Amino acid sequence: MAFLWAGELKVYFLDVGEGESIFIETPKGKKVLIDAGNIITGYRVYQFLKKEGVGEIDLLIVTHPHPDHMGGVFLILQAIKVKRWCDNGQLIDRNGSDLYRWYKEIFRKGNYCVLKGGDILKMGGVEFYILNPFEHEGDWNTNSLVIKMRYRKTSFLFTSDANIRTENKLIERYGKNLKSDVLKVGHHGASDSTSEEFLKMVKPSYAVISINDNNIRGYPSEKTLKLLEDMNIKTYITYRDGTVLFVSDGERVEVFRRLYNF
Repeated sequence: MAFLWAGELKVYFLDVGEGESIFIETPKGKKVLIDAGNIITGYRVYQFLKKEGVGEIDLLIVTHPHPDHMGGVFLILQAIKVKRWCDNGQLIDRNGSDLYRWYKEIFRKGNYCVLKGGDILKMGGVEFYILNPFEHEGDWNTNSLVIKMRYRKTSFLFTSDANIRTENKLIERYGKNLKSDVLKVGHHGASDSTSEEFLKMVKPSYAVISINDNNIRGYPSEKTLKLLEDMNIKTYITYRDGTVLFVSDGERVEVFRRLYNF
């Protein structure tokens, strides 16, 4: 069956360098942005949206307020109409950091909401299941929103910066229900995420790692890359492959690489 684009689910894993951003257009035209890159590369997200003719976002989700995930919201919320925005409700007390004070001032007001484990959002023929967190711990990555998105027979698992501790909680709570066609690899492919046990539960055909080249922290780890290779999971890395587009007709998923010169 050939993909016709119109009326299908489109999921873009954007090349935002050191950070993460995922843009989703549902089969019925609803537009969702999950994370927005860092303070510098948030401009790439804005440029992408302009090139794609996106003048309005129905839902903006920040999975957790680390700067490489939330940095772009300072531009996006002021440059594009956003109907609703949510995060994980992470308690922010970073010794009076101006960045986090500004984040609370611009993000946590108006049409703002907190998402938590057990929530279900239905938008444009697609369901978003919030799998984590049910409770918050001291580590911000552990508290990342984990979202399973389902469109008919196809599904995507967005893990943000979830670490192995979070993965173990997900395995215990959901087991084989974690199965997804596409996995956004946790914590940019770092060694503290993506266990073999977790991959066996998810059983993805594709994986995506969102990270910059020559990352200062050494992400993605060789351990993670080897594990993905050994398990025959086709893996895309944004710095190497550019923005990666997945299209689903509800029965299967196809991959398209799209390069953007930001």
